[in-house]
Amino acid sequence: MASPTRPPAGGRSALALVVATNLLPLAGVVAFGWNVGELLAVYWIEVAVLVIAHACAAMFAERPIDLSNRSFYITGYDEDTERDEVWENDPEPIRLTSWLPPIYRRNARVVRRSLGVFAFLAFPLLPVGLDALSYLTPTVGLAALGVCGAQIAEVRREFFAERAYEEQSPYMVVEAAQRVVFFYFSIGMLTVVPVTVGIFAIEAALLPGALDAIAAAFGVEVLLLPYLLPITLAKAVVEWGRRRAFREDDPEGVATWFTGEDPRREWKKREESADDW
Repeated sequence: MASPTRPPAGGRSALALVVATNLLPLAGVVAFGWNVGELLAVYWIEVAVLVIAHACAAMFAERPIDLSNRSFYITGYDEDTERDEVWENDPEPIRLTSWLPPIYRRNARVVRRSLGVFAFLAFPLLPVGLDALSYLTPTVGLAALGVCGAQIAEVRREFFAERAYEEQSPYMVVEAAQRVVFFYFSIGMLTVVPVTVGIFAIEAALLPGALDAIAAAFGVEVLLLPYLLPITLAKAVVEWGRRRAFREDDPEGVATWFTGEDPRREWKKREESADDW
């Protein structure tokens, strides 16, 4: 018999709910004058906490690393990385407490290398510089606490509640977070240049001086809204994709990006197909 599957992800209605939920902060910026910089700061903190939470979870992963036939490599690894460089020692379980599974000393090397992804997370801060500190307001602090709690709960649900640490390698765990980072990074790269060129082209061709007038009437930060909308939609896609990747054994479409690469997946599919016969 084939192994049971998780509950369905909800299809289009679930996607619509996720998109609507993620558009609420954008509506707050437009309708209630929320600070765009603070909202972007909360988004950045959420991604950073996602990376850190998965790095911590990776310390509990039991499976050895297999880098063969991969199309995606996390920071610090490539197709030339040898297996002995990433998994050369026997397991050394260390039990921190009775209510947690043991961690493995050899996983620390993977986690340490994976944190190089913060170089990509630092990229959005370069244009802002030290001004980024001005967005660390009490409101952002409260939102960050909520974000931290949500990400920890999500990792606990995805990784510990289902005992996924028994079926994943530390590489697979940090890969899940880095796929989210690179998705956001790609959206940002595809957004900034076209939006900037489009805004200035429209102003030059149709409405000379419009940007100055809009900034004077509504504030400079309103000019960030064309950049914020793609980021908000990308966040909705990430949340929907991660839900489908967790709930479905064989998700389709964009959700496949968030499933990660499991070297045993194809073998498992063939085994389950044979069992059906």
